[in-house]
Amino acid sequence: MSPFSLFLRHLRGARGLKQSELARLLNYEGSYLSALERSQKGPPNTDFLTRLVRCLELNDEEQLALDEAVAMSKRQFSIPPQASEAEYRLINHLVSRLGSLNPVQIQLIELAIASIPNSVDSYCSAKQPTDHKGGRAM
Repeated sequence: MSPFSLFLRHLRGARGLKQSELARLLNYEGSYLSALERSQKGPPNTDFLTRLVRCLELNDEEQLALDEAVAMSKRQFSIPPQASEAEYRLINHLVSRLGSLNPVQIQLIELAIASIPNSVDSYCSAKQPTDHKGGRAM
């Protein structure tokens, strides 16, 4: 399930609405809302989101959570032009296994990615200064 699907289901349940009731309020088909909640559709368009915010009177915190859920639920990605051949292979290997990864595999992948510095600057600032022969400066 996508983060958006889970969030939409939570919002609807918290407001005590059935799918058909929320669909009617939003002026969308019930089948579309059902497909969104089952993660059969990707995140909806801006019109749907605007109606959802307005009809359910989402507060600032809920709107931020909605924005995050939408961002985390996108299904299409572009590989940056500077990506290496190894990165292409890695992405394609990962994509071929999506939907079948177990929680431990996901946790290990997240741990490996979290250990990578976010930028060259953070990498450089974390390195110890060295003398001209490659040893540590005193």
